[in-house]
Amino acid sequence: MLMRTDEDLARAFAAGDDLAFAALYNRYKRPLYVFALRMLRRPENARDAFQSAFLKTFERRADLARVLRFKSWLFTVVRNICLNELRRSKSLIQTVEDMDDVQGEDVGAMLEREDEARVLMEVIERLNPEYREVLLLREYEDLAYDEIAAITGSTESSVKSRLFRARQQLHRIMKPYVARP
Repeated sequence: MLMRTDEDLARAFAAGDDLAFAALYNRYKRPLYVFALRMLRRPENARDAFQSAFLKTFERRADLARVLRFKSWLFTVVRNICLNELRRSKSLIQTVEDMDDVQGEDVGAMLEREDEARVLMEVIERLNPEYREVLLLREYEDLAYDEIAAITGSTESSVKSRLFRARQQLHRIMKPYVARP
């Protein structure tokens, strides 16, 4: 069986092949939902964002014939939906500057009640969305810098800079707790 590229499937869908849409949906339903969940932190919001992204894909069917990188295009759609949701519900956002207010005992308590990976995700969720998105796209979705730049509408150097700052912030917060006996 010949494996079709994302772009081939997108062009086929744009030309009227609904099975191509089903193939794209099956290929990206999990990574897109997981990315939305990590950005929004609430399953119901992530489901809405994920469904909206595929609805927009269906609605923009004709535009897909011109899309050069479908994966980047699709992640851009869900990213924008997530950022709009975060703006609407500002209570979900805790900026990087606010992280200075996190007490060491808060992180320590999290480590005592849950495993390290869970704590790491909780800390990542508190990052400013611009840091969180590049960290998630790079470390969890394994996207290349140029793909992340296309998704975020920035340059590769900006992506690298934000990724460095995100990692630096995580390291600063987690170091005392990961290294302790």
